[in-house]
Amino acid sequence: MTSPDSSEPRLPTGTSSPSRSSILLSYICTFLFWGAIYIYMPILTPYTKHVSGSLQAAGLVMGAYGLSQILLRIPLGIWSDRLRRRKPFILLGFLFDGLANLGLILASNTWMLFFSVLTAGAAASMWVPFTVLYSSYFPPGQVAHSMSLLMGCSRLGQITANYAGGMIAEAWGWTAPFWAGGILSVSGLLLANGIFEVRPERSPQLTIQDVFRVGRNRMLLTTSFLCALMQSANFSTAYGFTPILAQLLGASKAELGILLFWYMLPNTAATLLSGTLIRRYLADRSILIAGFLLISGAVFSTPLVGRLHLLYIVQAVNGIGVGLLFPLLMGLSIQSVPREQQATAMGFFQSLYAIGMSLGPVLSGVIAQRIGLSSVFVLNGAFGLVGAAFSLQEVPSTSREKQ
Repeated sequence: MTSPDSSEPRLPTGTSSPSRSSILLSYICTFLFWGAIYIYMPILTPYTKHVSGSLQAAGLVMGAYGLSQILLRIPLGIWSDRLRRRKPFILLGFLFDGLANLGLILASNTWMLFFSVLTAGAAASMWVPFTVLYSSYFPPGQVAHSMSLLMGCSRLGQITANYAGGMIAEAWGWTAPFWAGGILSVSGLLLANGIFEVRPERSPQLTIQDVFRVGRNRMLLTTSFLCALMQSANFSTAYGFTPILAQLLGASKAELGILLFWYMLPNTAATLLSGTLIRRYLADRSILIAGFLLISGAVFSTPLVGRLHLLYIVQAVNGIGVGLLFPLLMGLSIQSVPREQQATAMGFFQSLYAIGMSLGPVLSGVIAQRIGLSSVFVLNGAFGLVGAAFSLQEVPSTSREKQ
């Protein structure tokens, strides 16, 4: 019997011309997608502190980025699986990217900043179907490998945007990076229209029981918890309060961009290698433990640094740790899930780890205001140790993804 969708193009994965061109276009769109958000990351918390005068407000605004992702990523994954569509969500992501930058341009108080960053988090939530669409161009056994390639491209967009954002702010003022982000958003929206979508076969609609069954997957829950710990340290320190510490050491706006450049450069290299070359030789558990220990050591060391150039080195070590963890955790989260349910699983994964992105900075902002800035790094360094211990206990000692 002919399928209702037999007229839809279904070309062999990794061999068709549309798939090959879409892989390249996905890289370009990924670069623009994250560049539109991360171009203002070097100055976001210092700017929020400048506007509000409060470390607690800086943590609140940074936490808004994760809050919308907690709320949206699971429903988006389910919706995407039900529609068997990914591309419309990518286009919507670029639209929200642009709205977030517009809001930041117009923001004049803490709450306007909060809602603008909340919109940026809504844009980032569209990464759920984006990653699933990209992975559909590869064989099922190459998920972690494909995630390393895509995450490497996202890191390249972030590192370029981080460096440029600081320089742009130094040259043209606080709001200039938001204008640049708006241009990147519009460019990405136009280019993403050319992406070829490989739609999964029609399958029975997911029931509520099916959704909870996906959400109870042991490896999905394990990787989500580990990624939440990593993201708390990541957004509380590298993107959150480390730039404020750098300002206390005399960093200019341009040097704040350089600070994140030194975080993102080794992070990008480690991201590209984690799920590809390194995984051929080391067990998944060993890679995760090493990544968490690097993060913990770097975060604990941050408040002890008294010079800006030494802070660059600490940031680089932190970046390596995060780069080792992220693509591997993302690949492991959906590796054992059927393809037609992977957007739902990815929604669970990205929503759960967004708890760390949201609560980590908010909690860090509260304790920084009440106890002192150094307490932020003690708390998040401890999260790294918990991640290493949990990896040792819960992650199987396996590696060597199918080639």
